[in-house]
Amino acid sequence: MKMNITIFAFGTLLSLACLLTQRPAALAAQADLLNISYSSLVPSGAPFWIAQDLKLFEKEGLKTQLLYINAAPRVMAAILAGEVQVSLSAVSPIVATYVQGNDPVAIAGAVNQMSITIFARPEIQSPQDLRGKRMGITRFGGLADFAAQYALKKWQLQPGKDVALIQVGDASALIGAMNANTIQAGTLQPPGTIIAAQQRYRELLDMAKSGLEYQNTVLLTTRTLLKRSPDMFRRFMRAFSAAVAIFHTQKETTIRVMGHYLRGMDPVILEKSYEAYKPWVPEIPLLNQRGMETAIGLTAAGGKEKDVKYGDVVDESLVRELEQQGFYRALYKR
Repeated sequence: MKMNITIFAFGTLLSLACLLTQRPAALAAQADLLNISYSSLVPSGAPFWIAQDLKLFEKEGLKTQLLYINAAPRVMAAILAGEVQVSLSAVSPIVATYVQGNDPVAIAGAVNQMSITIFARPEIQSPQDLRGKRMGITRFGGLADFAAQYALKKWQLQPGKDVALIQVGDASALIGAMNANTIQAGTLQPPGTIIAAQQRYRELLDMAKSGLEYQNTVLLTTRTLLKRSPDMFRRFMRAFSAAVAIFHTQKETTIRVMGHYLRGMDPVILEKSYEAYKPWVPEIPLLNQRGMETAIGLTAAGGKEKDVKYGDVVDESLVRELEQQGFYRALYKR
């Protein structure tokens, strides 16, 4: 009987020891879980999609969940709550959140040039014909909203007075709204721009060719999260950078992955969308500093945007570190 009790006690202690040794491993696995989000069904999301589908995150020891969140306020709320750790984001929400006392930070450049073109129905002969008409955007406060505001002011038209801005929601709905004449113009990105051109809508302004240096999309997190898990973010950046290299060097693989996320898209439009985005995505994901400074300065934040400096909302240390280590030379075999 005593022997049985002794064996039982030893077994209990052994079980507890196993649990205690397993617990740190479980916590480590939990710490390596990353929720990452993208906000538009356009090729800017391709490096995230590639890294996820080709298991590049997994190779770096990360467990990732990819989320589609198509509203900047929801993205920022999730980031600040720690529910999402990294997101593809426009710059304006970062500035607006920073001036409120939060610590959002751009850690890399994703799309370093404005990707929006404004198209109008055929009866709109010039921007002045938009007076009294409606222009569609995806959501207020996002990149499309900024592009519409910028273009209208460039044309000396007052947003909300001369031209009504209509929030459509999803980028794919803009073409449908133009077809139905619910809106007479829209802020489009590839593949929407390619579809609009095919349908003979009139191009009013290609923002990428307007001379405006503007940071389109960045990788967003917070300084708090970055300081809390620097190694996790370092591995994330390695996986993301490897995905960007595939985006630039493996066209067929990239288009196949894009087709998985942009389901039902005509293969020709898919390929043209890829070709349109390729020059805007930096091989080494550093930010376009001039474009970032422009984006900061043009963000409406109650006048406080004038006090926001580049370094306040940017930390490129992870990319710089990989660059110094020769990581990108190895990726592109230079």
